Amino acid sequence: MANVAVIIVNYNSGAFLKQCLVSLRQSTIPLEIVVVDNGSSDGSADFISKASRVSDCQLIRNLTNLGFAVAVNQGVQSTTAEDVLLINPDCIVQPHSVAGLKLAMQREECGAVGGLVFGFDGREQAGCRRRDPTLARSVVKLLGKWGVRFGLMGVDLTTEPLPVSPIQVDAVSGAFMMIHRESFDAIGGMDEGYFLHFEDLDLCRRLRYAGMPVLFVPSVSVLHCQGASSRERPFRVEWHKHLGMCRYRLKFSQAPQISHWLFRLFVGVHLIWRVCCLVLEGKWKSKMPASGRGASALTTRSSGTVVLGGRNDVAEYLVPRLSGLARTVLVLSRAGEMKLFCRSAAVLHPEYLDKVPDDDLPLLEDVICTIPIWHLSKYEGALLRCGVRRLVAFSSTSITTKSDSMDQKEKDVVRRLQEGERWLESFARSNDVACLIVRPTIIYGGHFNRSIRLVQNMIRTLGVFPFHIPENGTRQPIHADDLAQMAVGWINSKVTGVETVSVAGRDVLSNRSLMELLFRSVGRKLRMLPVRARHVRMLLQYGSWMFRGLLPSPAAIDRLAVDLGQSNDEAIEKFDFAARSFTP
Repeated sequence: MANVAVIIVNYNSGAFLKQCLVSLRQSTIPLEIVVVDNGSSDGSADFISKASRVSDCQLIRNLTNLGFAVAVNQGVQSTTAEDVLLINPDCIVQPHSVAGLKLAMQREECGAVGGLVFGFDGREQAGCRRRDPTLARSVVKLLGKWGVRFGLMGVDLTTEPLPVSPIQVDAVSGAFMMIHRESFDAIGGMDEGYFLHFEDLDLCRRLRYAGMPVLFVPSVSVLHCQGASSRERPFRVEWHKHLGMCRYRLKFSQAPQISHWLFRLFVGVHLIWRVCCLVLEGKWKSKMPASGRGASALTTRSSGTVVLGGRNDVAEYLVPRLSGLARTVLVLSRAGEMKLFCRSAAVLHPEYLDKVPDDDLPLLEDVICTIPIWHLSKYEGALLRCGVRRLVAFSSTSITTKSDSMDQKEKDVVRRLQEGERWLESFARSNDVACLIVRPTIIYGGHFNRSIRLVQNMIRTLGVFPFHIPENGTRQPIHADDLAQMAVGWINSKVTGVETVSVAGRDVLSNRSLMELLFRSVGRKLRMLPVRARHVRMLLQYGSWMFRGLLPSPAAIDRLAVDLGQSNDEAIEKFDFAARSFTP
């Protein structure tokens, strides 16, 4: 008989519920699974019925949505297990996650435990470890980053360093919480006066008042989409959240009556503000978020590939190529999930690799770095934890073409490129990591480049290029997909050692030929204003202090007359590299 009962309250969770059940069935300990359906209308209850016939999964149907607290109490009363795990249907657990919480419950004298809850974006979710919400702390939470900047204590503890061992907290997230059945019954279960939100805070507080501490366990993690059910009716969710806030305040606060009225005023103003935000963001009809097929790949221990950086041209082509090889692909990007990526790839914030427990780390032997190479050293700890064996990083031919520049901005770029390459070579040799450093010329072909695409947009808008380009000087633009193909091919070749290679496009183009092709690509004839390069250089010099970082360096104008062609002979010989002709 299972000694842990899993209670899942379902309301229109769709495909997320199935993924949750699949991950739970891979648990290392026996589980009794109870799904309480709160009158879903999306057919997920039908799926549960079918699942119940082939697995240990009990289904309780409610004709209407009775609220989270009522459904949890129904589920708990239907079981006899000594421990109860409350988990949301939009969660994906590791095979050892439930056992980890169970072990923490056995080792510590506590009433409830919760784990490290990550969103599908890889960030630690606010609420998985928190303080009791007071009026002052609620105001700090409303201030957001400003409150943290001034060192004020809010409700959430996610801004504080992650502890190395279990610690007592005021509350953990009801999305992933284990509680002793005896403790649950002793405090009367969940308060059914809450419909949605704050019932977990209420439960944790009553446990503590009864002398049963609440523990946060950082060594156990879970992925949680957050709001897969509630996004269907965001206004209703906000209403019940603020009602729960008032109920919680009135129930536990010993402050004078005037303080309660001030709190109600604060809650009312905050509710109006949230509704306005939803309207302005167009979320009054929120769609069900995409399923977590990519995130579910993180629960497997199969080796995969991590791509550092998402908002660049190479990554745009690289991720689909890797996904097409049936690889587990993890994209680390601060920009979050984007439509450009295959849905089979997990797009996570870099915070994930910093905080995820060692036992939950994906095995990522292959790393392809598309961020500036000088940022790679920041990920040294994460690379070692993931067991990287092969690494591709993109530098730039600027390391040589700008080496003699007198412009301070370009000197800084060269210095950072050199430091990045030196660090990577040292890291690779010290840790027996095969490494390829690629130095491409100007990259084009994706949605993010600020060179070829910028010129095309300028021509399309103005119908003319704003100054006269000298005919001498050559360029070899390289397509981002050629770089992606080269990186994937090198990873698959399983070579060893540390290599550095420069690559360029197939065509060596004069400046005039390049401009003619760009004009033709947008359906225009070549037209350039009779403004000479020296005049443009003067404008850039005077304008650099007004638009710092936005304008190109004046030295870039001087290099227009320089041949910047690059031989691919070494890349062809060593890596069978094949570049395409320039097709803007």
